[in-house]
Amino acid sequence: MATQPESQNVVRLVRDGDSDAEKIGALYTKAKRSLVNQLRYLIEAGQAMRYKKGSMPRGEWLPWLEDNAEVLGFGDRTARRLLEIGLMDVNVQYDESEAAERLRKFWGNEATRKVKPYTGDNEWYTPPKYVELARTVLGGIDLDPASNKQAQKIIGAKRFFTKSDDALSQDWHGRVWLNPPYSKGLLLEFVEKLVTEVTAKRTTAAIMLLNNFTDADWFQHACSICDAVCFPRGRIYFENASGESDRPLNGQAFFYYGTDVSSFCSAFSSVGCGFVGAGAWSWDHCQ
Repeated sequence: MATQPESQNVVRLVRDGDSDAEKIGALYTKAKRSLVNQLRYLIEAGQAMRYKKGSMPRGEWLPWLEDNAEVLGFGDRTARRLLEIGLMDVNVQYDESEAAERLRKFWGNEATRKVKPYTGDNEWYTPPKYVELARTVLGGIDLDPASNKQAQKIIGAKRFFTKSDDALSQDWHGRVWLNPPYSKGLLLEFVEKLVTEVTAKRTTAAIMLLNNFTDADWFQHACSICDAVCFPRGRIYFENASGESDRPLNGQAFFYYGTDVSSFCSAFSSVGCGFVGAGAWSWDHCQ
């Protein structure tokens, strides 16, 4: 999948007085974890957008959107949808099914597609450039334990497990690439499995891609023994089996487990910032 080139020295210029953009962007980012929360925060963001647009001189709106796209986390197309959804009453209480229906009405099919990477759709594939970086660091991929034949066109692991193989009941040997299923129950199980395999030294090195929900148990567990972590700049666009691509409303993190930390830092420095020795506090200590 084609991606935009990234530079380590990009400076984004933002106009003065854009605390409004930061507020709107924060609301947009919070629209996650459940459809109810997504709807509520998107309504709040839409209302703030409508107020901001109404307060600006004619002709300033589109330049403001462009200048603040990185802070906001979206562009003109999403902005138009937020202006529409901002007409709704944020104080109305919706359950999950009602929220889903409202989102479909205002956003079309993209509403449900946008939340798939973190609400349980497990068939979203990592862009090739990140897989190539992982392959460079690991020196090859021996095992992809959460995969299928289509994903292997990009990942090219020597061995992979599909859903029918029950990866959680098998040993994970060698160098592992893991983009785990993001449904709530399976996510923690896959993280725990990788930690177990690394600790047992059956997995000799690994790179795992997760959402950056730093407060979640599975994120804390992933961090507990990792040797380094990278937080990418901007959102990662994932692709599903139909060839549709989209990004989740939150950022991601790459966890590295292995002895060649310098290679991980060198390769992923082009992606974003990170830390070395992230597992200095043990999982048991954090309980």
